[in-house]
Amino acid sequence: MNKTKIITIFLVFLAFSGCVKDPENPGYARYMIVNAAPDIPNLDVYVDNDKQNIIPINFGLNTIYNGITPGDRNVTVALGGTKTVFAAAKYKIANNDAITPTYTLIALNRQASPELLWIEDDLSLPATGKAHLRIIHASPDAPRANAFIGAATAAIFSAASGYGYKEVSNFVPIDATNLGIVYNIQIRNSATNAVIRTQPMTAIAGKIYTIIVRGLITPPAIYPLNGLSSTLVNNN
Repeated sequence: MNKTKIITIFLVFLAFSGCVKDPENPGYARYMIVNAAPDIPNLDVYVDNDKQNIIPINFGLNTIYNGITPGDRNVTVALGGTKTVFAAAKYKIANNDAITPTYTLIALNRQASPELLWIEDDLSLPATGKAHLRIIHASPDAPRANAFIGAATAAIFSAASGYGYKEVSNFVPIDATNLGIVYNIQIRNSATNAVIRTQPMTAIAGKIYTIIVRGLITPPAIYPLNGLSSTLVNNN
């Protein structure tokens, strides 16, 4: 009996790059790509020489979760539309039949000192009436910071000294509803309590979010608009 393979290619275009692999394929892990490198206007990503994105990933944007097979994988980030390498690294992708291993890959820092940040994501579902939120500090010249709901005096995250460059908080629960609760999340300097960025968001029950602080307080002359800013990522 002949078996017919049906291959369906999904082109996902939500103002950022789509994926080229089916993230729900059994046996795959998943990973998201984020461009937080302030002097890289766009980038391409290769896994073992296979290009992962359909269109270049602009600064401040991210892909959905792409499927990736487990094992030791060579990941290369290149300047968009070229084979000029920004940074490269080897990562061990887990194989887990119980849950789908999920990761975030962030390209960050300047071309002169390129870096990649590889993070394992805990996408455990929030409790009823809650959403999950975490913060990733991806700005090399920004101070240590923490996040607050509006003008609240108590930080969302428990780190007393906040989070510094390349540090990542755990996901924590925040109140949410099915229609969403609107928040203005203040990112504050942990030493002075000065607000360095305000990130609006709507927390919908059951959803998982990441705020990525990126860009530079002193942006590169060639890209003056890439100052300190933030990105709100939907993780599910």
